[in-house]
Amino acid sequence: MSEVMKLIVDGYVKLGARKEPDDLKAHHCRMANELKSRRGGVFDLSSSIKQLDDELAVIQEGLAKLGTRAAA
Repeated sequence: MSEVMKLIVDGYVKLGARKEPDDLKAHHCRMANELKSRRGGVFDLSSSIKQLDDELAVIQEGLAKLGTRAAA
């Protein structure tokens, strides 16, 4: 999914859209925090948490690019 997220975020960056990546980041943070709070249960959530963390990194990269473009 990280490749898909990269394509999505790159599209927003090309459009100069800031709100959508911010919303994606907030949503991913909420999901990651929810899963992290449920650790130690019956299910192993580590792969889901890693995927969310990877996607958050992609989103952060896109937001950094948007920040750079706004400064230019």
